[in-house]
Amino acid sequence: MKLHTISLLLFITSTSIAQSDPGPGFVFIHFDDKTVLDLYNDTTDHSPAKSIEFFNDPTIYSWNIKNIDQQTEWLKPEALWLEYDLFVFKCARLENNWFRIITNNENGDSYWLRKSDLTEFRDWEHFLKDMFSISRLPDQNQPIKTAPTESSKTIPYDEEDCFQVKSMKGDWIEIFTPDFCDEEYNDHMTKIKSGWIRWKKDNKLLIMYSFTS
Repeated sequence: MKLHTISLLLFITSTSIAQSDPGPGFVFIHFDDKTVLDLYNDTTDHSPAKSIEFFNDPTIYSWNIKNIDQQTEWLKPEALWLEYDLFVFKCARLENNWFRIITNNENGDSYWLRKSDLTEFRDWEHFLKDMFSISRLPDQNQPIKTAPTESSKTIPYDEEDCFQVKSMKGDWIEIFTPDFCDEEYNDHMTKIKSGWIRWKKDNKLLIMYSFTS
């Protein structure tokens, strides 16, 4: 049950992320059963405000987080899925040897995390290229363009979004339809070989993304 509870956290961020400043990127945590993650209110503090401690949990045959029930009351990151070695925070700010990370995607609470061998920063371009799939926010009515400009030709498309990312140019991303979309939706769907959509505008995210199928 604990592992199942942790897995569910991966999917809580789709709507909250869409309403907030995208920030510079994401911080991936490379954890094992001995990892202790200390979080600080300020970079000058000597004692952490919060700590996350992993351990080998024989009851679920996997790694787990100590006092997980209490921790998840405030810990609602971008992704926390131990089965897939995913522990990811949205990064609000980069400063010298520190990251300001969003620890609660529901209310925007954040702490400082020191850079270390445990941390890996990925900017939005690399992050989106690694996503299993992306789609446009349904309430934005955003067209797919042949080039990363508003004045370029619109590509006709009226099916459900199922895309991956090829490249990024400013606020635009180049998308294509991966092969698995045929199986996911239908064998006759319109395939996009190369198209452009905005991934953000005026510091507002215009897309949704999925880590896994």
